[in-house]
Amino acid sequence: MRPIGDLAQFMLSKQMQSRLRTSADIAGQETTTGLTNDIAQHLGGASIAVSLLDRKMELLGQHKHGIAEARVFASASQTVLAEIQDQSSQLINSLALASQMQSASELKVLSEKAAQAMIDIVNALNSKIGGKYLFAGSDTQSKPLPDGISLVAMLRSEVSGATTVGDVRNAINTWFETSGGAFETLAYAGSDTGFLQMPIGNGESAKFGLRADGESVRGLIQALGIAAFATDSSIALGTTDQKKLLTDGYNALRQIDLSLTEERAGLGLIEASIENAKIATEMEISRIERDRLSLIGIDQFEAASKFESAQQQLDVFYRIAARQGRTSLAEYLR
Repeated sequence: MRPIGDLAQFMLSKQMQSRLRTSADIAGQETTTGLTNDIAQHLGGASIAVSLLDRKMELLGQHKHGIAEARVFASASQTVLAEIQDQSSQLINSLALASQMQSASELKVLSEKAAQAMIDIVNALNSKIGGKYLFAGSDTQSKPLPDGISLVAMLRSEVSGATTVGDVRNAINTWFETSGGAFETLAYAGSDTGFLQMPIGNGESAKFGLRADGESVRGLIQALGIAAFATDSSIALGTTDQKKLLTDGYNALRQIDLSLTEERAGLGLIEASIENAKIATEMEISRIERDRLSLIGIDQFEAASKFESAQQQLDVFYRIAARQGRTSLAEYLR
């Protein structure tokens, strides 16, 4: 058992050791970060300015997250639209030759190509990113359209048995164009009233106005359907009528192509606004970081000197303690 005097000396030594270690740790941290460890003491108790800056930084962090999400969504939408327009353009080039074809087999190949394009484009319109469907409006959790094969089957049941070009046109046009009709009630399952809006800071939002039930997209699928069913086995048409439907599809696709270009241009403007918001947010974050540093920043050379001094004092303490206890530093620490 230690005598009372020795015990008191031991406790004082432990307290001094703890203070020296704490001083060394604080000085080391301040040397590394260049920031004061005790904000209240550094500012004389007036730390409200730092708290306000921290709150602003938190809000800007939320804006930055929203901007990043909007950028990904816009980029994915633009990529899908580019693929859709590219496939549509290729089909337009192929359909341009329909009026010159005489062989039923050639017309069938061309019509089947339109059917495959229809399937691929419908599937593309069901694309999603980050768990959100791109073309479902504000209802991003609902798949906007059935898969391509299913939609073709739905349309086939509508045109089956048609005997004239007019019958096919009317059936397809009615299916797509009637308000509250088959396309709106049986095919499209996204939001029919709202568009997706994603906040990008300071009350500003990126509004994505293209839905799978929009005029341009619906018109594209409709035009593809006209060409796709020109030679379908459920419709008994001669080659002359088949060429008429293929030509109708060609003309409709050419008109829709301009609308797709306009949709992509509009999306490009949204991407530009998101990029501007990103730049503005990053500049504001940099400004706040500078303001915060001006308040709680310290002289790192001075902090390094304090750290070195604290380390030296700690080393001297261990040497004295070991000598007084007639033991090694390792034994003392145990």
